[in-house]
Amino acid sequence: MIWICLATTFILIFGWFKYGDDPAWGLLSQFPLPGNFTFYYLIPPLTVAALTWWAAPIGTSILVLAAFSPIQTSALITTSIFGGVFALMASAVVYGVALWILERRFVVNPQDSHQLPRRWLILQWLSTAWLWCQWMIQNAASFYVYLPRKLSFFELLISIFVICCSIALIFAWGGGPVQKIIRRKANIHYIRSATLCDLVFGTILFTRALSFSVIPMSTTWVFLGLLAGRELALVVRIKVSTPLAAFNQLAKDFFKAFVGVLVSVGVVSVRHYLTT
Repeated sequence: MIWICLATTFILIFGWFKYGDDPAWGLLSQFPLPGNFTFYYLIPPLTVAALTWWAAPIGTSILVLAAFSPIQTSALITTSIFGGVFALMASAVVYGVALWILERRFVVNPQDSHQLPRRWLILQWLSTAWLWCQWMIQNAASFYVYLPRKLSFFELLISIFVICCSIALIFAWGGGPVQKIIRRKANIHYIRSATLCDLVFGTILFTRALSFSVIPMSTTWVFLGLLAGRELALVVRIKVSTPLAAFNQLAKDFFKAFVGVLVSVGVVSVRHYLTT
């Protein structure tokens, strides 16, 4: 928990310095702050909370950011779907060609955290920080979209404190209902498997950052693509489950994600209609 908060503090302060008092890493340039806030702007985060409780892997970036600039809705959805497809193909190749060998060793010789060599624990900490920094860069826009586009350093510190408190609550709740989707995946409860997954996920998000796009991407869709590609590769390579069982599981995940997109578009459309 402390390690995550330190990574959060570092990446937001770094972005604040780099982008001239903007901790959102310049990803809110297409989403202007409205002149007046009305209760309509509370609908997206409340919808996110409801869908999350249903264990739907909702793309927060799509739902929340589109409320501030409905014209960017199609760009947000397109970017997120492309990211998910790219993650699926990349993880299928990476796990199907190389990492399945390590995953097979983890299945044959499972070890608890206290049995692992120290290097795996260090690698886990580093991979977690790597992933979290890349994730925060993509999601900072969703955190700061309700705030002024320029913050003083004191305001930045207050925002970081609130974010870290929210993260602590999520940890206390065990990740929430969406965590069930992750727990169903093969080997993911092993530290070594989770470490590899963190490294691959963080690297995929990093390749996105290299594109210098000003349209944020839903990391939820990227994560779903990553897990889907990984699961399919492991089913083919080491038979962690039957193809039918894997397909049914992935179909349920993507169905809920698709429902989330439909709800997002509906909420944005209704809000735009009521405010025009």
